[in-house]
Amino acid sequence: MKTKIREIIEKHGRELLKYPNVIGFSNVPQPRIRKGKVIPEEQVLRVYVTRKVPKEQLKPSELIPPEIEGVKTDVVEIGRIKKLQGYRERYRPAPCGVSTSRADQNAAGTIGWFMVDEDGNIYLLSNNHVWANENNASQGDPIVQPGILDGGDPENDVIAELYDWINIDFTGNPNIVDVAIATPLDLSQVYMSIMEIGGITGKADPSLDVIAKKVGRSTGYTEGTIIDVNATLNVEYDSGTALFQDVFIVQSDNIIVQPGDSGSPILDGEGRFIGLLFAGNDEGTVFVGCKASNIEAEFQAKLGKKIWILLANAYPPFHKEVVYEVQKVYPSSLEVMAMSLNIMAQFMAFALLLSKIIYITKEALRYA
Repeated sequence: MKTKIREIIEKHGRELLKYPNVIGFSNVPQPRIRKGKVIPEEQVLRVYVTRKVPKEQLKPSELIPPEIEGVKTDVVEIGRIKKLQGYRERYRPAPCGVSTSRADQNAAGTIGWFMVDEDGNIYLLSNNHVWANENNASQGDPIVQPGILDGGDPENDVIAELYDWINIDFTGNPNIVDVAIATPLDLSQVYMSIMEIGGITGKADPSLDVIAKKVGRSTGYTEGTIIDVNATLNVEYDSGTALFQDVFIVQSDNIIVQPGDSGSPILDGEGRFIGLLFAGNDEGTVFVGCKASNIEAEFQAKLGKKIWILLANAYPPFHKEVVYEVQKVYPSSLEVMAMSLNIMAQFMAFALLLSKIIYITKEALRYA
């Protein structure tokens, strides 16, 4: 069945995207959804639309075939998928899951997480459309926290410089990621922890029907269910519409995403990093993520060296909770300073260990 659907997508995928309201499809077999209920025993080719229209309002040529080469289709409404942007506060050290933007744009997205390369260099991670202006950027462009839309100051709030990004193709060729990395100006001014969550316990590929959680600058902590792990979708940008493939979709009955959440880190229920949020629907009930494995592969290919999602676990930044009359207790400035110094000490120990490993490896190779 999986092979058959791949063959159908290769032959008819672009034609499917030409039907009214169609924005994408799944690249793997999916269970039929009937009246909101999943029917696992009925595997179909799922087609995603911005909205369902009664058959009588469509011309015969506009109807999606109920079956293609012997495989039944199922039309699922998820709304329009487009880039996100938004607002919020200043934090120092700057953690992940909070407002950010370029210093020259009145916009706001979200700081996602960190990457580290084989030389020990640390980078911040977010979307191309948040930091690289949909390919219209230069290396060294200043990055602020909070975003300019949230009151960020291009003179006093610069925390990083744009290092590189993966271009988004707007000519119809498929993309698999919307990502950019930036070099922190001062590692003591960034926090290797995600608001409300903490650090990450590892990394993994997304799994179907698993709960995914994210933290973004607009909606904070939200959860949804992964309904597709290999989707092809058209995504709307200021520069045009871009085709994405091998992305995953998270859906909920509640609002889980709003403008400003682009760049949010997405974790599974075990706290493993599975991807980066880059788009969502108008209703706020669906968001789309690019996979961690594809982020690593794309940057490794472009930079010509190994670079990975940084694995670092930590407590949630800036606050602790006590269960007493449902109150939150916020730490004093001295406690925040102590926590920050602790994180800095952990990072310095990690950096020292990493440098020793690199030195030993280089020496071993030199005498090999």
